[in-house]
Amino acid sequence: MKEHRILFDGIDTPDVDRWPVYQSHGGGEGLRRAQSLSPQTIIDEVGSAGLRGRGGAWRLVDVRWRQARAEGGAQYVVVDLLESEPGRFRDRKLAERHPHRLLEGARIAAHAVGASCVYVCIAAAATRARQVLGQAIEETGDQAIPIHLHPVQGPLPLATGDSLALEVLQGGRAEPRATDDVPGLPRLFSTGTAVVHTASTLGYLPSLLTTAGEIFSGVGSSWAPGTQAFCVSGLVRRPGLYEVELGAGTVRDLVEGAAGGARHDQAIKFVLHAGYGSTPVLRDTMLDRELDPGGWADPAAGEISGAFGGGVVLVADDSVCAVDTARRLAHTFADTACGKCLPCREGTAWLQSALEGLEQGTGTARDLEWVTRRCAHLSSSDLSLCGHGPMAARGIQALLEAFPDEFASHVDGGCPISKDLSMKVPDSVHVRY
Repeated sequence: MKEHRILFDGIDTPDVDRWPVYQSHGGGEGLRRAQSLSPQTIIDEVGSAGLRGRGGAWRLVDVRWRQARAEGGAQYVVVDLLESEPGRFRDRKLAERHPHRLLEGARIAAHAVGASCVYVCIAAAATRARQVLGQAIEETGDQAIPIHLHPVQGPLPLATGDSLALEVLQGGRAEPRATDDVPGLPRLFSTGTAVVHTASTLGYLPSLLTTAGEIFSGVGSSWAPGTQAFCVSGLVRRPGLYEVELGAGTVRDLVEGAAGGARHDQAIKFVLHAGYGSTPVLRDTMLDRELDPGGWADPAAGEISGAFGGGVVLVADDSVCAVDTARRLAHTFADTACGKCLPCREGTAWLQSALEGLEQGTGTARDLEWVTRRCAHLSSSDLSLCGHGPMAARGIQALLEAFPDEFASHVDGGCPISKDLSMKVPDSVHVRY
């Protein structure tokens, strides 16, 4: 499977993280052109190009911008660079390697919605990305729209929508608001409204504005034009970031082609194509699903069952235990739960305890039955303020459905699989490994 770089175009240029080099290779042209256009013209061009958010919801960017203009403009643009989801490292690598592309995109968005400043919420643990972004902001500090870097301490809950970045930005606890689904733009500092975007979404804007949207012409699918940079990690030969054209290949092409497939003497056991929230878990016979979010039930009500996700792809081979994977998943969600709502706070902790018992050989058939029941209860979005708890339940449910015999074999016996713990984690994966 061949790469098609738009977001990461020019990433291999030496010192492209410095403003003079970035500028000498065409950097800044998108912002200069945007500043010569009216906000409405910018919004129309982005809408015609069909740009959608790359965080996982796949919402049309121009729809949110039109809403902002209809409400008199947004006072702030907030860049979500928290990446709390395990296995996601695309935005961090964009900040480390192509910071000026990200900043240029943020300033284009601010001009389009009428914002007076930009805040970048970034995980405090992403030290290299913070350093490079800080340097890039200093290099372009004379711009009309200022950008402020806001480090956020972890751990942070997953699948919380736009409100988590807003809460931590104004000094609140790392927890979601109960107003994520309320019509209208969210408020920040009680003084104005904000538009929140994932960093990689904004990274497309310089190329789109420079070419008046033509760079997306004929690239991608009709529902989701353009590319997606997939974060592939786990037990594959070549973990890393792969930017590919949407709709031009399958999960198998990505995992077995671009990433090289399983290691020597191993076979792919399953793929979590949407990270920890994958539904369903893809076994070998299911890997020929299209890499086109428009064909999936979530987000586009397509014919392919399950959720497409936001580009996190975790690969497991025959040395990986499905029960141990569910246990690790439950541990992550329990450890990062904000504690604001009861089902998530208590439910994820109980699932962690029950799955640890199964893995250690102290679990019973009744425990396994209750794991299934509690996942069914927790997966209802009506019980939680955000998607953190339901995401945990769906991920565990999907593993249960994919490997029922393996879960049953753990009852009163412990894990029968000899594990390989050499899996590459995101911190050890660069643009290429």
